[in-house]
Amino acid sequence: MNRTHKMLWLAALGLVLTGAPACNPLNQELPTAFDPDEGYATADRIAKNAIGMYDGLQNAEFLGGRALIYSDLRSDDEDVASYFNDISTFTAQANSVLATNAWTGGYRTIYQTNYFLQRLAANTGKTTPALEAQFAGEAKFIRALTYFHLVNLFAQPYNFTADASHPGVVLQLTAPNDANEAFSATQQLPRSTVAQVYAQIEKDLAEALPVLPESTAPDATNLSPNATDVTRATKDAVRGLQSRVALYKGDFAAAAAAAGAVANTRHRLNSSPATVFSASSYLTSESVFSVAMNSSDNPNTNNALGQHYGSNRRADITVTPYALIPTSLFPATDLRRTALLNPSAVPTDPATRIFTRKYSNASADYVPIIRYPEILLTQAEGLAQTSTGVNATAVTLLNQVRDRSKPAASPSYTVSSFTDKQALIEAILLERRLELAFEGHRYYDLLRYKRNPGRINYGSDRVVLPIPLVDIQQNPNLRQNPGY
Repeated sequence: MNRTHKMLWLAALGLVLTGAPACNPLNQELPTAFDPDEGYATADRIAKNAIGMYDGLQNAEFLGGRALIYSDLRSDDEDVASYFNDISTFTAQANSVLATNAWTGGYRTIYQTNYFLQRLAANTGKTTPALEAQFAGEAKFIRALTYFHLVNLFAQPYNFTADASHPGVVLQLTAPNDANEAFSATQQLPRSTVAQVYAQIEKDLAEALPVLPESTAPDATNLSPNATDVTRATKDAVRGLQSRVALYKGDFAAAAAAAGAVANTRHRLNSSPATVFSASSYLTSESVFSVAMNSSDNPNTNNALGQHYGSNRRADITVTPYALIPTSLFPATDLRRTALLNPSAVPTDPATRIFTRKYSNASADYVPIIRYPEILLTQAEGLAQTSTGVNATAVTLLNQVRDRSKPAASPSYTVSSFTDKQALIEAILLERRLELAFEGHRYYDLLRYKRNPGRINYGSDRVVLPIPLVDIQQNPNLRQNPGY
């Protein structure tokens, strides 16, 4: 952690300098003489630093794409990928470059949010109270989102122990003030438990919810959202993440309630499941929150989703197992086959290379973090789990997602379609698999139900990634995951 903190403090200093007034290049003060608060001296600079946190969220090794890739590669829906061989074959070692970069990428983002919160608090009154509260809420949402992915990548699932007391990740909630402090003993923190990490995530989200806007869209319904409504934190983004956190904890009542609070007056499914993945349609009412990318500000050819998944680019991630799901479960004319697989025909040979069309825009694909179909299916699962019989509302929600993609000849589900509530739950999990494929969900859906995720058994030590060896060596309080 110490090595990481030093790099991040210097990076933050560079970010602060960008907000400083222009000066004569022949008469500059040394960076060490610069007051970091200069970057927060005006309302405009504070606003720009708030936007800068989202640039941190684009981290190429983490939520710029890799955090999603590293979960999906270990699921039963993707082939072994040679470039990511140690991840997809569960053979990573403690010195894995990929795992190390993911850990560092996540904590780099967390550092930026912590640093922003500290500087914002030190410069209170420079902007309006409402904006100050909103910016703090945005920082807490970003921190919560990052910790959620970190704890699921590097720790066993929440219900691995009865009270989630197994090791999670390091809860770093302050940023060192300078490079010297980054190497102090106070920065050598141990891993918190998974329960403690989840509690912090929930705390951040609870504090963010009341201070964030409902919408920044140009119309009251949000059916024509603008970029900030999809790529900056709103109340619905918080509610969506709250519903997922509760779902992963197994708190199904809370999951249904949070998902149900995402307003259907602002969000709708598009007519086709492919629309939201089109370069011209990232900003639709189906997108609740995405990490924005563009051709000049992207994770590059080694990291971008479109480079790895695109059939005409690096093309090193194929999804043949997903395409081989039996047609009795995944019909040949389902739009998620015909519009989102390449080639779209049902493969007859397991050696066929099948690609997803969800990411095909080279390095500029938006990273889908929360989409409205997930919200509907989370609410459906929560209601199904907390009912004694087959919940009619859950069936209706399931149909909303399924009906837009299923073959026209296939009837919609009714309550009588299911013999009991477990049959309904299985249908919802199948729909999550089909609808949310390659968006970072499948692996964790299997683990939270204690099912084998494909090439490894549930409960195996290597279900999770190793804590980087370099951080273990520099922090005597940091414990390695078993098996590494």
